[in-house]
Amino acid sequence: IDMYKDGHTVTGAPKLPLNLLDAIRAYDQDEELKEAMGPAFSAAFIKLKTEEWNAYASHFTQWERDNTLDI
Repeated sequence: IDMYKDGHTVTGAPKLPLNLLDAIRAYDQDEELKEAMGPAFSAAFIKLKTEEWNAYASHFTQWERDNTLDI
């Protein structure tokens, strides 16, 4: 199926995480995937990506400055 053309007709399809934090949480909850990738790798990957998300989330963008501050 062409998801660009006919995607609106699909029902019940699994959805991808909307952001990195949701993806990290999904990975952390998938015990089978973590076991397949290896416990040490999984722990390191989750830690690295969580730090990446925290750095991203703590950045204040120009758009946020322009549109959310009441100064």
